[in-house]
Amino acid sequence: MARCLVLLNPRAGTLKDLAGDGDGADAAERVRKAFAAAGKDVDVRLVPPRDLGGVLDELNAADAHDEIIVGGGDGSLSRSLRKLISSGKTFGVLPFGTMNLLARDLGVPQQVEEAISALARSEPQMIDLASINGRPFHSISGLGFFAQMARAREAARGLKGFGRYAGFSFAALRAFFRSGRSRYTLVIDGAPIKVDATAVLVTNNAFGDGAWRRPRLDAGELEIIVAHAGTMKERLRLGLDVVAGGWRTNPLIESFRASKVEVTKSWRRRAWVATDGELTRETMPVVYETLPKAARMMVPLSSAAVLAELAPSAGEPGVETPAPAQSVAG
Repeated sequence: MARCLVLLNPRAGTLKDLAGDGDGADAAERVRKAFAAAGKDVDVRLVPPRDLGGVLDELNAADAHDEIIVGGGDGSLSRSLRKLISSGKTFGVLPFGTMNLLARDLGVPQQVEEAISALARSEPQMIDLASINGRPFHSISGLGFFAQMARAREAARGLKGFGRYAGFSFAALRAFFRSGRSRYTLVIDGAPIKVDATAVLVTNNAFGDGAWRRPRLDAGELEIIVAHAGTMKERLRLGLDVVAGGWRTNPLIESFRASKVEVTKSWRRRAWVATDGELTRETMPVVYETLPKAARMMVPLSSAAVLAELAPSAGEPGVETPAPAQSVAG
């Protein structure tokens, strides 16, 4: 049986809900018992985000475990990616955050007991990552409105249950009205374009039609989504389309596919960027590149079968180099 370590972020919102009136230790014990019930022996530890790097360094040196599961939100895993990759171990994610984008796309259930059961019966699959200024990330990175959304996320941090989601929704609405028009220069696979936009989003592999879900995690490409500046009425329409799932056909949206993109914001040497939910101050230009099949992750068996069917068959050269940047919507 593979030796598995579970690292839980005690500040993750859903983990606090799991603890109820107890503390993090109670939640960790519940997680351990749930894995045991699913037939997997695990070592569960509570590790604050600031200590994740040091713990992973120790594990890499000792090589004590075959699998590592990070329990937290998208940011908890994103902060750990560089060292998880360098460890050479298979790793997974237990969704204890607000959005849990990667877990959803991997097919990991959102309910704790179901997620644990799925991870206990998973198999490793190679998936793509992307990088921002040389640092790996797993899902999305954005400027403009998306940086404002990261601030909304911080405003909702610390709340529990429904209050957390209500607080996030209110803060997100405030971020929508705060987002203004900016001039961006995008160099997409070497081809420069200038846009006036309220937001630029770069994703590791493309979202599906009308959905904020990625049907493939191994296509070896970035999607660059530009939300062009419009009137307040047009932006409100876009906001409704985002909620309803029809954002791809909105006239303010334009998207491109590429393997590399550089983003510069006019008159700025640095800009706030939200990457996998975490807010950072980045030096311009912000350089994104795809990292094909860079991570070996634990994927629930049903989802692993889908990924295997989508992957290039034996004998094929692999994922082709993406074609020159071209608009696919808008």
